[in-house]
Amino acid sequence: MDNRIATLKKAALNTSRILAHRGGRMSQLLYKAADVYRKTYNNLNYDMKTNGEFYVLDRIASTAPITVFDVGANKGDYTMACLSRFSSATVHSFEIAPQTFRKLAHNVSSPRVVLNEFGLSNAAGSTVLRYNPDDDGSSSMVEGDKIHDGRWEEITVRVTTGDCYCEQNAVDQIDLVKVDVEGAEHLVFEGFSGTFKKGNISAVQFEFGMVNIYSKFLLKDFWDFFSSHGFLLGPIMPTGVVFKSYNTRDEDFQGPPNFFAVHKSKPAVIEAVRRR
Repeated sequence: MDNRIATLKKAALNTSRILAHRGGRMSQLLYKAADVYRKTYNNLNYDMKTNGEFYVLDRIASTAPITVFDVGANKGDYTMACLSRFSSATVHSFEIAPQTFRKLAHNVSSPRVVLNEFGLSNAAGSTVLRYNPDDDGSSSMVEGDKIHDGRWEEITVRVTTGDCYCEQNAVDQIDLVKVDVEGAEHLVFEGFSGTFKKGNISAVQFEFGMVNIYSKFLLKDFWDFFSSHGFLLGPIMPTGVVFKSYNTRDEDFQGPPNFFAVHKSKPAVIEAVRRR
């Protein structure tokens, strides 16, 4: 039986190779269909309504978050999603690009929001932002402009650290930190080093993508960082977070773009967001 199965597998593989390289139009159609299925299966999806981001917010609402940081708030979609789900939460929103901040300020108006026209990084002061007016969501402190088309401009912007901000604003505990800063996430986390050491951050969402090739901070580095601070970590899927161990095969930039980490001392949050 084992020999028969091995023979069938070999025959199927050979047929697939022939079809892939000599199948012409049919081969191209099969490849495109398989590629669409693979991306869907792996949740390579940036739509917060369908990729699990809003689902996780719906689930975490049961734990009654009080303080949320939206780092890389862009036009305010995530901030508004948090406000609508967390009735008692204050959201601190950070947007580093002045042009994009104006859109954020126009879209978000609430006494429960603190709007900050600066970014978070690993040091306070100024830095250079590669701003893309054609797609401001791709603007970054990391040189990854070859990934996205656009009319790139270099502008000087203000940054501070998460630790400094928390000290200056008397923030003792953060229930959720969402970071989407196009490859500079590790700099933001470095700036929260003291807050992480104190155990004052309960949960973190961050994005990972091809721009991390340029920042040279890969999934393994994120896993090492969060594991060393007592967090469980995994990708966000449409129906929750798949907490797992690090796997080198996930470093292909073809899987979920968003990851979620929860401190082990927060079992209620872990169970709330775990994939059903």
